[in-house]
Amino acid sequence: MKLKSEIAELLSGFEKRMKFINIARYLVDYSYKDSIKAMIPDKDILDNIIVAVLVFIKERTLGNEQNCKLEDIADFLDDLSAVLPEGCSVNSSELARFIVVDVLQKGGILTNYKVFNSDKEAFEPVPVRLIEEEKGTYHLTDDAFDFLFRSKEIESELDYSVTRFRMAEYMKRDNYAQALDQSRELVAKVRSMKVSMDDFMRRCRENIAKISVDQYETVIARVRNLLETEYEELKTIQENAKERAARLSEAQQSGVDIENVRKHRKALNEIIRNIQLTIEEQRGLINKRMSLSDEYQSILSDSYAMSRYERLNFDKDILAELRKGTMPLDIAAAYLLFPLTKPVFENRFSIENFYALQTSIAELEEEEAETLESEAEESDPVAVRNERYFRICAEFFDYLITRTEFKVSEFVGSLSDKALNEFCEENALPQVILALYSIQKVSVTDWKASEEMIVQPMGEFELSWCLSELPDYCREIDSFTVEKLDRTFSFEVSRDGKKNKISMSDFAIEVKR
Repeated sequence: MKLKSEIAELLSGFEKRMKFINIARYLVDYSYKDSIKAMIPDKDILDNIIVAVLVFIKERTLGNEQNCKLEDIADFLDDLSAVLPEGCSVNSSELARFIVVDVLQKGGILTNYKVFNSDKEAFEPVPVRLIEEEKGTYHLTDDAFDFLFRSKEIESELDYSVTRFRMAEYMKRDNYAQALDQSRELVAKVRSMKVSMDDFMRRCRENIAKISVDQYETVIARVRNLLETEYEELKTIQENAKERAARLSEAQQSGVDIENVRKHRKALNEIIRNIQLTIEEQRGLINKRMSLSDEYQSILSDSYAMSRYERLNFDKDILAELRKGTMPLDIAAAYLLFPLTKPVFENRFSIENFYALQTSIAELEEEEAETLESEAEESDPVAVRNERYFRICAEFFDYLITRTEFKVSEFVGSLSDKALNEFCEENALPQVILALYSIQKVSVTDWKASEEMIVQPMGEFELSWCLSELPDYCREIDSFTVEKLDRTFSFEVSRDGKKNKISMSDFAIEVKR
């Protein structure tokens, strides 16, 4: 039987409402172990901690080159324990494992809830999964991201465009505190899209048969709409914010309401920085969307070809055709040898790295332990990374300003052995080059024309910050572009008295003055 039209219209999209309810059930319906009850007697407190861990995983994994392990969650719980009520005594490692394994992963057992599907007008089981694990690191699924955004009481701001619209509306009403919150949400959303694309590609590689074309179109359309409709809107809002900041600066110089003016200017400057960061992340998504499309099509094509090969009838499909003379010999050979030609990997880094001389695991662990003990108190690792990225950028621009075009291999060849060894710590140099390639065109003139667009780094490569720290003579160019070449180059670095060979793709740099 079919529902009446008015009832069907009333329940349209009902499964989306139930998804929110089921995630909430999933989070609070767990076995309250005695050992955990001894740590946290009040289950309401534990429910808060579980959701706080979800928020921590979200924030942790939105950063570039950051991941989230059990140790990171345990450290977070250690910090959180400072505000827990009396009577709570937390073993952070045990609690972290309980929350991740027993609650968020349900002990590895997939949980299903029956949900009314408004399209099929029938009840069907729908799985709930909040976190994914890959090599000991955790990140949230799209459903978990949506849930966290909803639970933050931002209602329709779930949509990226609506978030941007509300930010513009808040600015029109001079409500800069609310506009600032929206600008921060934009950064989080665009980074969640990047995580979503990575997760989609990982699932394609695992089993392309489980991925429908609708899922692919959803991922691509989400980014396509973002890039086509949001870029110009964000630039307009950014220009508006600069004009308002300039007017406030004039008012401050006139001595009008100094405290409020200073507060509003600070909020506007951060809004400008967040919008610039969002724009830069969008540019990175352009390349990511293109590479995702190419890789998806390649995986799909290979999967189809392999399925044909598995059903190949040697006598009928090859020998019979050869006898008739309708199939060239090279085509027949291609049919037979197809599996031996796969997989074909994109040539970003040479596979030689995997076979180069490596230290043993035991030696590596000892060296890391010594480094942690001797250097942990001497320097902040985030500050060390920031300084390393800045030095790479300074050397790069110092080399760039005297040339109109060059190759990255030539720049690397100009570095001293000492600088090269330092720059290759934690793969910093390749990361900087790939980050510049993701932007493709770096406009120094546009950056200089923009005010207060300095994104403070958090141990990651931030081009705006590096540009702001460079000497003036290093910025005396209009722009430069980065193009990937179909070749690789190699160089050696010294690690603990041993030579390690690094191979990477080469890039062409063209400088415009």
